[in-house]
Amino acid sequence: MSREWTMDKDPASAADVSSRCLFLRCGRFVAAAAPTALAVSTAAWLCLGATPVRAAVVWCSLVLLATCVVLLGVAVLRGGGSTRGDTYRWAVRIASATTGRGGDAVPLRLGGTRWMSARLVGVMVAVPAMVALWVTLAVVDTRGTGTSAVLAEAGAVIESYPIVKIENEVAESRHSTADATADFTVLLPSPTGEGVAAGEGVPVKFEATTNFRRKVGSELYVAHVPEHPELGAIGDDRRGEVERQLAGRAVEVGDAWTIGGFWALATLGPLGYWWKNESLRRPKRTVGTGWKALRVSVTGCGKHIDEPPPGSPEADDDKKRRENTRTLRCLVLEGRGRQIPFHSQMACEVAGAVLNGAQGWLLWHPQKHRGRDVLAELVGDDGWQLPGAVPVQVAEQLEEAGIMEPARPDPERRIRTLDLGAGWLVTASPPVVVGFAVALGCFAALSVVTDSGAWRVWTAVAGLLAPLVGCTAQAMAKMDHGDGDGASPENSGE
Repeated sequence: MSREWTMDKDPASAADVSSRCLFLRCGRFVAAAAPTALAVSTAAWLCLGATPVRAAVVWCSLVLLATCVVLLGVAVLRGGGSTRGDTYRWAVRIASATTGRGGDAVPLRLGGTRWMSARLVGVMVAVPAMVALWVTLAVVDTRGTGTSAVLAEAGAVIESYPIVKIENEVAESRHSTADATADFTVLLPSPTGEGVAAGEGVPVKFEATTNFRRKVGSELYVAHVPEHPELGAIGDDRRGEVERQLAGRAVEVGDAWTIGGFWALATLGPLGYWWKNESLRRPKRTVGTGWKALRVSVTGCGKHIDEPPPGSPEADDDKKRRENTRTLRCLVLEGRGRQIPFHSQMACEVAGAVLNGAQGWLLWHPQKHRGRDVLAELVGDDGWQLPGAVPVQVAEQLEEAGIMEPARPDPERRIRTLDLGAGWLVTASPPVVVGFAVALGCFAALSVVTDSGAWRVWTAVAGLLAPLVGCTAQAMAKMDHGDGDGASPENSGE
């Protein structure tokens, strides 16, 4: 993919635009499928036992994640390493598809921000879900999975039996209260009805990890089938742990609540704050009575300090003034001698360079507020619509100055929403693909291989760190080449 791109509209570029559209659709699929697969798989490991439902969820998640990695790999092979500026220009090219009457008219219908909001939500869901998934898979105890499944199917009962033999004990320390793992032998009643008091029972050995070191004669909770001692047994010093193994749950109920609680806090907290205060979400709307319009041109990117107005209670108190002052990186629009800050979900410097000189309409409805902003739309004469916002104080000043005019929409004007961040898929590089491929392999190994061991923890750590290392390598490479406008998959919301 060439990094040289112009705004020409010759027929020879139709195939190029079509390929860009395909990359945008693939990026949307990945942004929706990957977070969904991670979240659903995590919930299945935490909440479900070893049932066909959990197996189906895990395999479907693996297929979805593998598809996402393949799409990312294809994007890198076809056009990887493209800068964010490239993708912004492609987005403008695709959205510049005006049909109908003259491009300087105000449109009647405005598009929504469904995919821009969904992509950011996907990032906020995927990162905590990935961490929760790796923690869950790292602490999974699948000891006795085969035996426990057979016992559960045969209708096992849980009873208390004394230990008659201890072998291969491994303890964390020599202290009697240290956790210990060992092979324990107990005597189960024989099928003929003979008891175990006289030592005539059936000896059964199983491995268990106890909360402190056990001695011969101590009792354990043991799950077995009375009529079929040959099926074996599983046991532990906690009845709940034996019940967990029979149910095939990946983690204990207490651990599931702990992991799930932290997962919910890490996900819902930032997501709720962003959704309420920072999100530029909006549905499709019709420009009608009360809408204001102003002819503007984009002059570049700048910095706007939004602070409480003089005379307000917040402005009179130093602490409150600092708390209510924010610095916005935004596009600078010029209209009728006024400079207007317009901020959106974009990399401002890159957007300013790409859109510099573009002309169009700035539209808003004075009553459509969200937090300290008025929701606004920048509609270019080329046929694109960029959703964004203008600080409330700036909007009020413009209306008081009388430079805004009532919007006069033209039903024949057609526009397309300009999603500047939609091309994030082609900004990835080989280290990123390798990192996610390694993470996928670790997930598959932890999901399919049922034995326990320290390897699970190290594999989970590798799966968690591999994408981070890949993205870090990409960022460092871009810095070495002086390319600061590239975006990694984690920056897909911009």
